[in-house]
Amino acid sequence: MLLGFIAAFTTLFSWSFGTLVFFRASRSIDPGLLNRTRLLLAVGATAVLCCVIQGWWPWYIVTRSSLDQWIWLGLSGVIGLTIGDHLGFTSLRILGARRQSIIGTIAPAAAAVVGFVVLGETLTVMDIIGMVLSIGGVMYAMNSTQERHEVQTEGFGSFTLGIVLALGGAVCQGAGLVVAKIGLQSGSGDITPFHATFMRMSVGFVGTYVFDILRRAPHRPLREAFVDRPAVRAMYLGVLFGPIIGVTCSLIAARNLNVAIAQTIMSMVPFVVIASAAITQRTALPWRSVVGAVLAVTGVVILAL
Repeated sequence: MLLGFIAAFTTLFSWSFGTLVFFRASRSIDPGLLNRTRLLLAVGATAVLCCVIQGWWPWYIVTRSSLDQWIWLGLSGVIGLTIGDHLGFTSLRILGARRQSIIGTIAPAAAAVVGFVVLGETLTVMDIIGMVLSIGGVMYAMNSTQERHEVQTEGFGSFTLGIVLALGGAVCQGAGLVVAKIGLQSGSGDITPFHATFMRMSVGFVGTYVFDILRRAPHRPLREAFVDRPAVRAMYLGVLFGPIIGVTCSLIAARNLNVAIAQTIMSMVPFVVIASAAITQRTALPWRSVVGAVLAVTGVVILAL
C-alpha cells in the first residue's frame, strides 16, 4: 500500500509539473505543432517502455492486438489526443496553467455522461451531485472580472475563446476515455494499459495531420518545434513527466491502491498548480479561483468514490 501512495503522489506532482512546463512551451510553440511533436515523442517513449516491460519485439506492439482494438483505441486517440489535447494546449496558451487546470476538472463529469449515454453505465444521485459540484466550481472560479482582465492583459487570446476551448478539450478527453474503455474490453487478445497508450498516441499523432487539413491550418514542419531552446526543454520535460513518469506511476498506483483513493489523490492537480503559480509569480491568488477549485475537485472526489 505504501508503494501505491508513493506512486499516486508522484503521479500528482508529475502531472502538475507537466502542466506548468507545457504552459511555458505553448506560449512559444504553436499549440497544434506542440501537440503533434509531443505525441511523436510520446509514441517513441511508450513504444520503448512497452517493449522493455513486456519483453516484446518491436513489431509485437502493432501485431498483438485485434482490429477492433485498433479501431476503438485509435478513435479514442483522435477524440482525446488529436482534438481534445489540441483544444487543451490552445486554451492553456490563452488562459494559463492555473485557470486551465481548474476547467480540466470537468473531464471526469464528461466521461460519466458519455459513459451513461454510450455504455449504459449507471448514474447515481451522488454521481450527479459530483458533476454539479465540478461544473459549478468551474463556473464560479471563472466568472470573475479579474480573471477576464488578466487574460486580456496577457494578450494571447480572448478569455471567452479560452474558456470554450478548455471546456471542449475536457469534454473530448472525457469522451476519449470512455471510447478507450470500449477498446480495452473489445477483441479476444489481452491488452495492457501501456500497449493501449501506445496505440492511442500513434493514431492520435497521425490524426493531427488530418485535423490540420480539416481546419485548414497552414502546414508547419516538425523542425519548427525545435527552434526555441527554452520551449524545447519545456516540451521534453512535459513528455518526460506526462506519458513516461506520470502514466507509469498512475498504473502502479492503480495496481497497489484502491482505484478511488488513487484517483482522488491524482485529481488534486489544480491545487498543486495553483500553489506553484502563487509561489513562482509571487502574486495573491483570486479567492474565487481557490473556492472554485475546492468545489470542482470535491466533485471529482465524489465521482471517484
